[in-house]
Amino acid sequence: MHEGRAEELINLFNKIRIKSIGILLVTVLIFVLSGCVNQETKGEIVAKVNGDSIYKEDFEKDFNVYKKAVESKVGSEIWKQLEEEAMRKFLDKLIIEQIISQKAEELGIKVTDKEVDEEIKNYINYFENEEKFKEFLKQSNITEDYFRKEIKKEMLISKYKEEVLKDIEISLDEAKKYYEDNIDLFRDYRVRARHILVKTEDEAKEILKQLKNGKDFAELAKEKSIGPSAANGGDLGYFGKGQMVPEFEKAAFSLEPGQISDIVKTQYGYHIIKVEDKIDKIYSFDEVKDNIIQELKNREYDKKLKELRENANVEIFLE
Repeated sequence: MHEGRAEELINLFNKIRIKSIGILLVTVLIFVLSGCVNQETKGEIVAKVNGDSIYKEDFEKDFNVYKKAVESKVGSEIWKQLEEEAMRKFLDKLIIEQIISQKAEELGIKVTDKEVDEEIKNYINYFENEEKFKEFLKQSNITEDYFRKEIKKEMLISKYKEEVLKDIEISLDEAKKYYEDNIDLFRDYRVRARHILVKTEDEAKEILKQLKNGKDFAELAKEKSIGPSAANGGDLGYFGKGQMVPEFEKAAFSLEPGQISDIVKTQYGYHIIKVEDKIDKIYSFDEVKDNIIQELKNREYDKKLKELRENANVEIFLE
């Protein structure tokens, strides 16, 4: 029922923002899951960044892992539409990382072995113990040396970003203006709903009749619904605008808690919807000002990365 948004997958490549150990873990899983084979001769080059090479072997290995991860979620048809652009975006991500590494070196920013050791300890704690951590590496075909190298790279990027952000000042007035100009971004507007999905309108009519006669909605969902949420009594949890197909969304958001819809037809069949709860809150400026300031700083940082990319001597050989 959730609509596929292919452009959101492309946006995964646009920003390098490591905010927590969990996100860093996902980054490593996506981009280095295939492991590594160190070779003195890398072979064909896909790009040069200020004289430094990005090799086809490394690019294809990491990109193919990403491809498999995304394709398994969105399906091969959507992926076919994305692949060419995704490949270019992926290479550009590697180019930007290379530029950041070069700039960090110019500024004397370094990551020590001791710092990497401490970060590795965090990963071991994340996996509960060293044995489970090593088992993860083994199952993922990742060598410890390669994992360590990737961690060091991400830490260097993070340090560079911190250094750049030190010089970026965002005033309260700027943050307040952004808040007022984008007030909808700070609105929490969601509903929690159940639904019963059936194949025919006649089935839906019969179920609606039973509901009007006092039959329990959740029990009927378990008995009659063909949707994946049937086992949970049709409970879809909370969802916001843009997450469901338009016909379903329009009906759900028009209901108040406790109300049951008429029959709603979508591409999936015939639905009857019951709204359990509705949240409609606008966060105050004081509640979100710190997040806004950080977001505006991040935007300035992204602008700087764009400038560095534009001014770098980049040669691309990817066909």
